[in-house]
Amino acid sequence: MDNVNLNKNANLFIISAPSGAGKTSLVQSLCNFYSFITPSISYTTRKKRESEADGVDYFFISEKEFFSKIEQNYFLEYQNVYGNYYGTGISETSAILNNNKDVILEIDYKGMLQIKRIFPEALSIYILPPKIQTLRERLTSRGQDDDLVVNERMKSSLNELRYSKFADYIIINDKFDDAQRELFNLILSIKIDSIFKDDWLMNIKNYS
Repeated sequence: MDNVNLNKNANLFIISAPSGAGKTSLVQSLCNFYSFITPSISYTTRKKRESEADGVDYFFISEKEFFSKIEQNYFLEYQNVYGNYYGTGISETSAILNNNKDVILEIDYKGMLQIKRIFPEALSIYILPPKIQTLRERLTSRGQDDDLVVNERMKSSLNELRYSKFADYIIINDKFDDAQRELFNLILSIKIDSIFKDDWLMNIKNYS
């Protein structure tokens, strides 16, 4: 954990949401729009979907490889989600921060709480749907899971939503364009504030 350095002009963002809330689309659009922020690619034991690319969406590895990395203390956080393991690599996250870029972690609420305990200065954003039924409609319409998996995800989502109160910021994704604009403005505002704060502290240091 000591290898992750937050004492630079870089922010660590956490974005969480239940399945179907649209966090992945929002993160992708955010990172495509702002050059100063980069996603940290997670490791997973989940099978790769046809639309996904290894090293772009996730690093797809076996459970044996994943457990080996756990033993090596390779992960900043890791979770079992719907029977598959997901983990955030320390080295990948550190490389982004050490390059003075902001990093955004797309992880579940358990990972969010775990990282907030380690790094209270990390900023967490929770994406909410306008209503519960919207989650089911989105999960069904994307056609990636059968009814059994959708029902399992819905049950989990109802539990996850209770943890949204622990996030620093909440965005309701009703209309994507509106949620996107709100997220872009929030990230930019925090970025500008952190730059001015660092400049102000540097001036104070030089003055003294």
